[in-house]
Amino acid sequence: MPVLKQSQNSDNGNSNELVQSAPNLSDFNQIQSYLQKESEKIDEWWNDERWNGVKRIYSSYEIAKRRGVMEKVDYQSSVMSRKLYKVLRNHFANGTVSKTFGALDPVQITQMSKYLDTIYVSGWQCSSTASTSNEPGPDLADYPMDTVPNKVEHLFKAQLFHDRKQFEMRANASSKEELEALGKPTDYLTPIVADADAGHGGLTAVFKLTKMFIERGAAGIHIEDQTSTNKKCGHMAGRCVIPVQEHINRLTTVRMCSDIMGSDLVLVARTDSEAATLISSTIDPRDHYFVVGATNPEMDDDLSFADCMNQAIISGSSGNDLQVLENNWCEKAGLKLFHEAFADEVNKNPEIKNKQEIIDAFNSKVGPLTETSHREAKKLAKELIGYDIYFNWELPRVREGLYRYRGGTQCAVMRARAFAPYADLVWMESNYPDFQQAVEFSEGVRAKFPNKMMAYNLSPSFNWQKAMPVDEQETFISRLGEYGYCWQFITLAGLHTTALSTLKFTQEFMEEGMKAYANKVQQQEMDLGVDVLKHQTWSGAEYIDGLLKLAQGGVSATAAMAKGVTEDQFKN
Repeated sequence: MPVLKQSQNSDNGNSNELVQSAPNLSDFNQIQSYLQKESEKIDEWWNDERWNGVKRIYSSYEIAKRRGVMEKVDYQSSVMSRKLYKVLRNHFANGTVSKTFGALDPVQITQMSKYLDTIYVSGWQCSSTASTSNEPGPDLADYPMDTVPNKVEHLFKAQLFHDRKQFEMRANASSKEELEALGKPTDYLTPIVADADAGHGGLTAVFKLTKMFIERGAAGIHIEDQTSTNKKCGHMAGRCVIPVQEHINRLTTVRMCSDIMGSDLVLVARTDSEAATLISSTIDPRDHYFVVGATNPEMDDDLSFADCMNQAIISGSSGNDLQVLENNWCEKAGLKLFHEAFADEVNKNPEIKNKQEIIDAFNSKVGPLTETSHREAKKLAKELIGYDIYFNWELPRVREGLYRYRGGTQCAVMRARAFAPYADLVWMESNYPDFQQAVEFSEGVRAKFPNKMMAYNLSPSFNWQKAMPVDEQETFISRLGEYGYCWQFITLAGLHTTALSTLKFTQEFMEEGMKAYANKVQQQEMDLGVDVLKHQTWSGAEYIDGLLKLAQGGVSATAAMAKGVTEDQFKN
């Protein structure tokens, strides 16, 4: 990596010069020549098969202009990104799955790396256990935006440390036999995929967040289409999505940032639209099919829903009274989707004879995947029956100004297909582990993008005991893998396994004292070969001793692992 030096005799007023050649920033021709060369390098990078199916709306020249003159750094996270992409593509090609779960700390990742080929970092877990404000809370993405990047850095630095420690240990082997006696090495450099929530703000926040993830070790991130201000856990109520294009802008910003930084960051586009009930705007026609409106023309003479609720609150109503008021208002308004309103109008009109034929004609042109605007749908409806249908999506807006929305699996398919060109994987957040629903989503996406990889959240928010029999639980992951879900993860398994093991040990410790630890922890560590049994060695004490000795000519009287260390008790 080139470094900056101070120029003592600069004749162009530019006091910082690179050791390696850089353009004179006062020379137009040099700048243009430099940009051309950098653009060609970027184009060569983008021509790699890694970027097949990835769409960029900007040119290499525009990226080159925003990189500055410092030579591109090959971030360690980008090396991990390339590794992650290769792992996922291999799984996708073979119909297999990279399965993993959310890690809490370095202890967990060192054990996970022995069996898993990816690591997940959950925003939910960070919200409750690792907020940089030290204030725990539910998953509303209201923690500081550096919270998840900080956890990634915490884990990635541990990965790098344990990799260095292991390499030194194996490099110290004096023979092939001694090396083999150490057993199979562990690949501690397991790619990390992290939760970027909804970006923690506008596009500038998305850019800064992406930059933090790249700098701190993330191989991949996922970002969802909820509003950043109303963001909720994907298994909470009241989820509000943003217009399709607004999320595409987020995805483009993530890719743009990674391009400027020269990173191969893997990007997962998540949609929460399957169970969404609100949307921030009706500006994008691709969303119009799913926007709910009032169908009772008498509502024009009444207060809008928001005005009705505001008046009630001013009058002193609260709680159950407001819920009853909302239910009554919605029932009177006849809230429906426009295609439902059209079908109802056709069916109740005695003058229309060929009812099903007309409904079918409408639905053939207006559907969840046709991306038909509301204006076009209204025009078609009038052509088919000869008059306008009353439909008003402004009146039912909630007090926060949000529009009512009815998502569903086909809504998620529509959005995933819109996001797919800008992301490496797509993911539909769902409320249940419904295999047929997952198949429907997969088939909908792959009908248009057959080579698009998919992700699946094996959420502990689901009651798996009620969802399916035990034999189906065992095969659920592999069956999904056959439909392109090559990356699957239990978001909060790190949290739940920690809680369970801690509670069990606490109970047994209270009842049995040291017998509980000696037999149910330490002995099991011995039986299973858990390396944390020798926690001084696991923490790198021998590695650090080696550094101390190296710094002092090969001898250190203060070596931590010298004669007298208690870990000698564990030697065979």
